[in-house]
Amino acid sequence: MTDKEIVGLFLQRDEKAMKEAENKYKNYCTAVAERILGDREDAEECWNDVLMAAWNSIPPKEPDNLKFYLGKIARNNAIKRLDFLKAQKRDGGIKLQLDELAECIPAPLFEQEADSIALRDFMNGFIRSLSKEQRNVFIRRYWLCEGIGEIAEKLGYSENKISLILFRIRKRLKKELEKEDLDI
Repeated sequence: MTDKEIVGLFLQRDEKAMKEAENKYKNYCTAVAERILGDREDAEECWNDVLMAAWNSIPPKEPDNLKFYLGKIARNNAIKRLDFLKAQKRDGGIKLQLDELAECIPAPLFEQEADSIALRDFMNGFIRSLSKEQRNVFIRRYWLCEGIGEIAEKLGYSENKISLILFRIRKRLKKELEKEDLDI
C-alpha cells in the first residue's frame, strides 16, 4: 500500500491505517527510537505512541512523506522518553551527539531557542548547503543518531573519514552561526 493510500485511510479515520503503517514503518521507527533510547523494549513502547500521535494528528495534517513524518514522531517521542527515564547509561549515545553539536551551538541558544523559527530556518539552510555526502553523514549522525562505525559501514568509508567529515561540518556550522550572529 502506498503512503498516499495509508494517509487516506487516516483521513477517513479507518483503523486499517494503523495496521498498514505498522506493516510498512514499524521497523524503521523502532530502529530510530532504539538508537536514541538504547533499549528495544522502550523503542517498542515508543512505536505505540507513534501510532497514537499519527492517529491524532492526521487529520488535520496530511504528510507528503509518511516515513519521515512517522520517523520524526518516533524521534521526538524517544527523546521525551529519554528525558523521562533520566538514565544516562541507557541513552543510546544521543548525549554524545548533542555534546558534539553543543561545541558549535552555544548552550543558551541550543537549550532555549532550539525550536525557534530563526534557528530552524538557519539549520535547514545550512543542511541544504552541504554536499550530498556531507548531508547524508550529518543527518545519519545527528538526526538518526547512528554511530560513526555504523555510518562508515553503510557508506563504505573508514571511521576516520566519517569523523573528519563531521569535524569539518561542525567547524563550518560554528563559523556560520557566529557569522549569522543569532542572539547568542
